[in-house]
Amino acid sequence: MKEKLFIILMLSLFFISGCWDKAEIEQRTFVSDIGVDLNKKGEMNRFIVTYQYPNINAIGKNATEDKKSYVLSTPCSSIFQAGRELSTRVPFPFYYKHVKVLILGEELLHEENLVREVIDELNRDTKINKKVQILVAEGKAKDIIEANITREQTVDGVIYSTVKDNKTSSRFTSQTLTGLISNFDFSGVSLIPRVTIIDDRYVISGGCIMKNYKYVAWIDEKENRAISLLNNKVNNETMDVIYEGDLVSYTITNAKSTKKVEFNDEINVNFSIRTEGYIQGYIMDGEKTTFDNEVLEEMEKTIEKDIKKELDKTIDKLQKTYKADVIGVGEHISKFESKDWKKIKNNWDNIFPDININTTVDVKIRRTGLTK
Repeated sequence: MKEKLFIILMLSLFFISGCWDKAEIEQRTFVSDIGVDLNKKGEMNRFIVTYQYPNINAIGKNATEDKKSYVLSTPCSSIFQAGRELSTRVPFPFYYKHVKVLILGEELLHEENLVREVIDELNRDTKINKKVQILVAEGKAKDIIEANITREQTVDGVIYSTVKDNKTSSRFTSQTLTGLISNFDFSGVSLIPRVTIIDDRYVISGGCIMKNYKYVAWIDEKENRAISLLNNKVNNETMDVIYEGDLVSYTITNAKSTKKVEFNDEINVNFSIRTEGYIQGYIMDGEKTTFDNEVLEEMEKTIEKDIKKELDKTIDKLQKTYKADVIGVGEHISKFESKDWKKIKNNWDNIFPDININTTVDVKIRRTGLTK
């Protein structure tokens, strides 16, 4: 009896094991980047969606083909409708689990309802990783992706690798789908990295301020650096200042930003920025040397003045020109002054431009180099 039972159990393994619906890796089309542009000529097909996917046969040591990746575009009514439209032009079905980057074209950014539609579609779909990196194109997203394929292809995709490898830089502030939705839900404002084409190649720098899913303004690298300092998101950055007529390069290795809000007759916000770093480059002569404590203190004061000027100029633009709280003041009040926040949150857009924001900067130079 035991022998019969053993035989039955062994035979049953043939029916309950194995992957009956498996698909080999080379029989899938792994979309790595998606670009979405506005289609001005289409009534139903309001978007032009561009897919990029790597050529698996061209990746690795035993590559059999030279072309690193492919790009396909089509007018369509939604991102995933594009996949259905393009399915007749590829041998294998599209696979979206490895999408790393979504790029929104400049013209699309001015269409609030369409941007909402794109973000909502991605958020609802279970096939898309919610950590996908969001970028906005100064120009067409399609052009950015086509410029991208001239670079060395990686498994993750070169645009994603650029964002991932430079997260500690303040040239831009990386943004995910989850972070974008969270920002819009809380404050209605978000900062997204800007990608442009220079000399037929893409460059990620600066950003785009969006308010209620609509374009507000482009910001450059210095403004982005100021916002990153205020948001406590700078880990490594080099800045140049002029000291006594000479160029000094100061590398920040540690930066700390704290906020303090006071409610009196007016709302007063105090940002305290403290940085530590070293002198990256400086031409010394016999009269002034970084081994002189007095010279070091003067350098620190010069750097402090430059950082404060950069911060104050950016804050003024955010309040008076952009009217966009991307420096987390409202978020701070909601967390630490919740009773006061309940009174003002519904009118925060009108209150933020008129609050008093003050900055103090403390710079420390810890290392000065090895030469004397």
